[in-house]
Formats: sequence, structure tokens, C-alpha cells
Amino acid sequence: MLAALCVSVTVCGCVRQNVPVQFDSSDPLALNPEIQWAVVTEPYVACYQNADYASAVLTHFRKGEILQVIGEKTVRIDDAKEIWFAFSDGWMPASSVAVYANKMRAKNAVRQMGVK
Repeated sequence: MLAALCVSVTVCGCVRQNVPVQFDSSDPLALNPEIQWAVVTEPYVACYQNADYASAVLTHFRKGEILQVIGEKTVRIDDAKEIWFAFSDGWMPASSVAVYANKMRAKNAVRQMGVK
């Protein structure tokens, strides 16, 4: 009896359902392979004018905000190298964000964080 149940569940799971795939075209950049998206991972992060902690702070972002990455730079801080990402509002260190290949993955990461 148990074997028959396992076989029927397996067979039902393998049956292809003709459900059309629907793409959300409201955000054309969301799946563009040339664009990366960053999710702020710290509770509150400063966004600097340049890729430097001594630079002027232009704005702040909160954990879970999604931003389009528009550039990347490696800078020397003391004896170490640090990666910074550029956004439309300025620069943030890589240690404050997680970068994803598309916006859908970034949104999923925010959901997993339990933010918003």
C-alpha cells in the first residue's frame, strides 16, 4: 500500500502542467544580465560622495533597500584593499551590501532577511 502511494505521488509530480510562463515587464532592467543589484545589509549605512570614508556623506540607506550598482572601485585603506560600489546617490563599501546578478534575486534576499 505504501509503495503504491509513493509511486502515485512520484508519477503525479512528474506530469507536466501546461501553465504559461508570465514575465513581469514593468521593470525592464530587473533581469538585464549586465546590471547588478545591491541589497543594504547593515541597519543604517552612509553613502559617500567618493569611495573614501573621509568623503562627504550624501545620504543614508537602511537595511533591505535595493539599489542598482553603476560602478565598482578597489581602494587602498591603510594596508588593505577594499571594494566600494557606486550608486546613483554615491558610494558605499562592499561590506555594507550584498550584490546580486538581478533584481529578482535581490528582492528574494530582502524577503529572506525579513525586512519590508
